[in-house]
Amino acid sequence: MINEVSLIPHWKTTTKKIVAENPFLTLEEHSRVEDGTGKHGYFFIVHAPNWANIVALTEDNEVILIEQFRQGSDRVELEIPGGVIDEDEEPADSILRELTEETGYERTATSEFKRIGEVIPNPAFIRNKCYTFLITNVKLTGKVHFDEHENIRVRLVPRDEIERLITSGEIQHSLVIAAFYWMTLAGY
Repeated sequence: MINEVSLIPHWKTTTKKIVAENPFLTLEEHSRVEDGTGKHGYFFIVHAPNWANIVALTEDNEVILIEQFRQGSDRVELEIPGGVIDEDEEPADSILRELTEETGYERTATSEFKRIGEVIPNPAFIRNKCYTFLITNVKLTGKVHFDEHENIRVRLVPRDEIERLITSGEIQHSLVIAAFYWMTLAGY
């Protein structure tokens, strides 16, 4: 039997300070005390913006993947389109914008578009959410607009190849793998 969440003590922040920040994240050091036990510790918390990603399917039922160099893994990653949700944007508006900017594909009159999931990328030390969407029957318009540090290549892949790309390690991004799991749970 799983323990009741209410029986697990919470930790309260007694002091905090900003260690580093830039337009994309803030790193804080928290001094914390555990309720009931008095245990004390120092923890680093990253405040990052929420983001969204999207599993986009063409009219021929191909998945739109993108390849881009990632600074953290120091390699080119195979992913689905996604990006930061601006403060004044709804997640759905953000991801439709990102889809077009990164791939040149857009929604059509026959597209089905819906949110299929939401995850907390790493609750151990990051405070943000990732919203996952699915869109069908997208069409290429060619209207890409990369951010300053983006260099993206679009790759169309048959849906039945996705599992192989994950099990072979060609797709390793955890949020992308979670998105495909959400797609399966949503019945696609």
